[in-house]
Amino acid sequence: MKKGFLIICIGLLSYGFTKAQQYTPKVSKDSVGILNARINALKLSIKVQELKIKEAEGETDIEKLQVKLLEANGNAKESATQHKDAAEKLKSGAIDAKAADKLAKKAKNDEDDAKKALDRYQKQIEKVALLRTEIQTEERKLTYKKPLIKYDYK
Repeated sequence: MKKGFLIICIGLLSYGFTKAQQYTPKVSKDSVGILNARINALKLSIKVQELKIKEAEGETDIEKLQVKLLEANGNAKESATQHKDAAEKLKSGAIDAKAADKLAKKAKNDEDDAKKALDRYQKQIEKVALLRTEIQTEERKLTYKKPLIKYDYK
């Protein structure tokens, strides 16, 4: 009887050890594929959101550059009118040539600043437009990767 009891206990222990070493998956292989696809879709979604953040930053830069452009254009117009007035005064002899030359240089510098501001403004607009097209392509990719999560427990 002791021998039979001992054999039964050893048998149960060995069965327990073999059962502990076997892995039985709780999720089917199809569900793992679906979960991996969902992770990829979430990564794409994060990328789209990051691109939208960059676009918003670009928009704020555009607004700042627009203000600078308006200031530069205003300065250029003001300098041009001062130069025009100085040229008329130079003809009548009310102002010396040195002051007129100084106003001409100031008008030229203000015009160059306005051109540079316009170039920066246009480049920033192009960057934002490129970001928008990239966002559209990523969103298009994202629409193809919207799997449903399906758990199959056994």
